[in-house]
Amino acid sequence: MKELLLKEEFSLPKVGQIVAGVVISISKANVLVDLGSAGIGIVYPGEFYDSPDRMRALKLGDSVTTMLLDLENSDGYRELSLKAAQLTTAWQRIKEIKDGDQVITTTILNINKGGLIVEVEGVQGFLPLSQLSAEHYPRVEGGDTTKIVQVLQKFKGQQFRVKILDFSEEQVKLIVSERAIQEEAAREEISKLAVGQVVTGTITEVTDFGAFVKISDSLDGLIHSSEIAWRYIENPREVLHQGDSVQAKIISLDGSRVSLSIKALSPDPWLTVEQTYVVGQKTSGKVLKIRPNGVFVQLSDEIVGIIPTTDFGDKNPNEVAPVDSTCSVSIVSIDAKDHKLVLKLEA
Repeated sequence: MKELLLKEEFSLPKVGQIVAGVVISISKANVLVDLGSAGIGIVYPGEFYDSPDRMRALKLGDSVTTMLLDLENSDGYRELSLKAAQLTTAWQRIKEIKDGDQVITTTILNINKGGLIVEVEGVQGFLPLSQLSAEHYPRVEGGDTTKIVQVLQKFKGQQFRVKILDFSEEQVKLIVSERAIQEEAAREEISKLAVGQVVTGTITEVTDFGAFVKISDSLDGLIHSSEIAWRYIENPREVLHQGDSVQAKIISLDGSRVSLSIKALSPDPWLTVEQTYVVGQKTSGKVLKIRPNGVFVQLSDEIVGIIPTTDFGDKNPNEVAPVDSTCSVSIVSIDAKDHKLVLKLEA
């Protein structure tokens, strides 16, 4: 019989081909499928080991799509696979979605330290942390992976809108991106903006390094801590708060990133610094912070100078000029353009 079938191969489906049929028998041993002129096919229980619900859901008369595994097996049937057909059609659909640059909705199945596990057309995929939208990105101080996973747990079971970023059926790889949708909309918004423009927005989050500002529904900007004010600010949270409405100047547009500055809206005090301070002048100030390169001393509300670490010799700067202490200094040099004023500690 098999030899006769092979002689008529031109009229029969090929191994690996997707074929449709109707369920005519369901038992614990197998599922039989009427393939019409192509004969009777069989699906074995092993097809359902990883998804027993799939078999329980089948009913007599159901139309099913299968893949032909064997033209005639030892039982005399055309051996079929529901799973292989599902995967094949799923990857075909995934390709169509990617080629069409479509936005789809996916459910978050699970979480790991690198991102979120999703499902598209029955295929598991991955949504990396780097591809999350600004709204969902876990801003965890120090990048602590344990805390990141804890933050991500709240997304389990939720639905996200994503685009397919990359896929490979051979490698069973599927990467999706939430950020791609945001970036596309952001690029449209950014095309309407210009460096130097003043915008109004709402602060959505304040961190150690600055504040995030929502400029529009699809566009966020960042005010770095150094751009909040001309004066030294140790903790941005003491100045800016979530929900605050702020005005800021655009100082940089890089791709979908918008850098903002509040201090740029007020005069630069360094433009007139040489009217107040001169080289050789002796004055005093408050020690703000101590860093490996030197001790930073606040001379006025907006002007901060530095005593280089080398000036302390073998002495410990923390002991000679501790933070919050007042020290006497003399001015060694002034560079108004680079906002740098070098000091020397006076005895």
